[in-house]
Amino acid sequence: MKIITAFILGLTIAAHAQAPAKAAPKQPANPPIISTEAPIEAAAEGDSPDKIMSRFFAYLQRREVDQAYDQLTRGTKIAERAEDVKMLKSKTKDAIAVFGAMNGHEIVTKKSVGDRLISYTVISLGKDFPLRWRFYFYKPVDVWKLIDLRVDDRLAAIFDEPEDPRAREGQPQL
Repeated sequence: MKIITAFILGLTIAAHAQAPAKAAPKQPANPPIISTEAPIEAAAEGDSPDKIMSRFFAYLQRREVDQAYDQLTRGTKIAERAEDVKMLKSKTKDAIAVFGAMNGHEIVTKKSVGDRLISYTVISLGKDFPLRWRFYFYKPVDVWKLIDLRVDDRLAAIFDEPEDPRAREGQPQL
């Protein structure tokens, strides 16, 4: 799983690099049954972060990765960094191929700082393995915009468990 972890940790638009971590062992999947045949609601100028993220994951469930990122980053500074967005799209397609199709998502935490800055931690429910997504939205005037996105497979952090130092050194874990 070390090779898989390396490319998953490459899925970030954050300003700070993340240290590699060892992926958790595969668990038996029992995903919820979600139909992906319904049309995806069109984006609107005043959409809430919840709607923006729900639309993003609906596209990912359909394996429409390009559309997912196009709508997520529309009108943001992130969209201006075309090479970074292209890399995110490519790495997300790789992750879906390795960890299994996405069957849904769950919001784990939602934190606000004032009325105009909000972060979400979301778990995508892959067929074989979940991923942790962290979205940061800012509302400068009247429209919410994504300002940062990070995704990784470091699930221990969600449980407030310290990272095992052996994971960074490539040592086997028991």
